[in-house]
Amino acid sequence: MVGSMVIEVDLSEWEQQCCGDPFRVGSTVTWKLVARAPSQDAGTVGRYREEHHGETPEHVPHLPVIGTVRAVLGLHCAFDEGPNAGELTVRPGSEVGVELEAVPGAGTQLPGCSAEHRLLTYRVQLEVADGTELPGYVPGEPGWE
Repeated sequence: MVGSMVIEVDLSEWEQQCCGDPFRVGSTVTWKLVARAPSQDAGTVGRYREEHHGETPEHVPHLPVIGTVRAVLGLHCAFDEGPNAGELTVRPGSEVGVELEAVPGAGTQLPGCSAEHRLLTYRVQLEVADGTELPGYVPGEPGWE
């Protein structure tokens, strides 16, 4: 892509499993994005979250963005019993990342993870054209930070 930049996009596993279209490295995709909190990591151009279940408040910018998938990382975490019955909490420091060529279907156990780890997020490096309109960050919105 001539005149492009790479942004980081998180797709939640449950949304992808529910009704996301399969994709792979090299695929051209159109996703509705909402901005996440600015990263302290200078190497990250932009951080966004794909959302297609109407959970974004109307006043928060969320825009369709077209790009090419350049890399995919499946992020897994282990869980422990929470303080309330039936509640699970993410075990601190348990995150495991697995590089993927394609996003598999629902219920697929990815390589490199143990049975106690569950996939939570697909972190995608998405190449977009320079000048692509991207949503702005709205501080204080729950769930997007």
